[in-house]
Amino acid sequence: MASRRGATVLLLILATLSGCYRGTSGAAGSCAGRCGENYNSGNSCHCNDLCDRYSNCCSDYNAFCNSQASCASRCGENYNSGHACHCNDLCGRYDNCCSDYNSVCQVTTTTTTRPTTLPPVPSSPLPVTDAELSRIADDMWYSDFNSATEGVDFNLNLQGFITSTGQNTDYSSSRLFSYMNENSVFSADTFTAFTALLDNYIARTGNTESVTSAEAAENEAFLTEIMKTQVMARLHDFLRWKGIVPYDEAGFKARLEEIWFGRYSREGGRLDTSGFEHVFVGEIKNGQVSGMHSWVRFYLAEKSGQFDYAGYIFKRQPGTIGVQFRWGSVWKNLGAFFLGTSPEFDMALYTLCFLTRTDDTCQFTMAGREMRVITYSWLDRGRYLATAYP
Repeated sequence: MASRRGATVLLLILATLSGCYRGTSGAAGSCAGRCGENYNSGNSCHCNDLCDRYSNCCSDYNAFCNSQASCASRCGENYNSGHACHCNDLCGRYDNCCSDYNSVCQVTTTTTTRPTTLPPVPSSPLPVTDAELSRIADDMWYSDFNSATEGVDFNLNLQGFITSTGQNTDYSSSRLFSYMNENSVFSADTFTAFTALLDNYIARTGNTESVTSAEAAENEAFLTEIMKTQVMARLHDFLRWKGIVPYDEAGFKARLEEIWFGRYSREGGRLDTSGFEHVFVGEIKNGQVSGMHSWVRFYLAEKSGQFDYAGYIFKRQPGTIGVQFRWGSVWKNLGAFFLGTSPEFDMALYTLCFLTRTDDTCQFTMAGREMRVITYSWLDRGRYLATAYP
């Protein structure tokens, strides 16, 4: 499967062969005024804390950006992508501690206890700026090593462009996905665990949904797999430094379970839905398709004949699309989702926006593009996710 990390390495190799990668003086070859910048594939060298990992720092990176090379007065600091090295208890995991971290910060070993009840919502989390949202979204985007690439792992056949979503007219005679390298894309453990959940739900709202022990085990297996990924680790690092989620991984995992799998009622007072079902599977309510914002779910349902693609409303970079389709005889006028992203990325980004911009527009820059994600909560101080979509 093609990955963003692989693409980055390829760009570096090509730049090296062409003689461009020398870290020479000039705006594109120097770190003057560029420390902590977001990744830009047009630059010949880079000036952020990931350049060491990919061996593409500008030659004067240490001179301009390494003023924070010591942990003096920095022990336990929040993550800052502008720092060349770090001084918190996670730097060992990512191999980016400052050289004097152990001696200055007097590292000790602590243990955490798995919570026996769901963790409380923090009473006074720190604010999150749009710039901080952009940095963490970029970090997660370039850490999504399970992602699939259009033109390599899958191809699209867009066909009809829809100008009015209220007409419910089929402008496309073929499927949206014309090719999928399933052996590569769906071999990742997170994809396997994700697809196992898709048949656990009743499509129509108003029907009480009981979670069987087997389904609960599948939920747990999925959360366990995504917690192993770099995408989810980076999200947890960011949110806990802001005091938004529990500090320990078990507590964060319990919060994810509550947000995404906690059940509530959309119709008739019955426990008939959850955030995961609405966002990643979709529901039928009042004669319309509600939710369904997952490209993986769309591909599999289209392949099986469950969904009938009618046309697209928009397609934007980096990889979002809005489509119209039928689920049996029921229409979805506009369903938006990311393309090629992993299940862990979708859940991480939606969780980030849900917890930092609850019931509001989540605006940020990712992969050099202006992005917007909408999330809404359900009940009790936003404990449950109602919906999320790009």
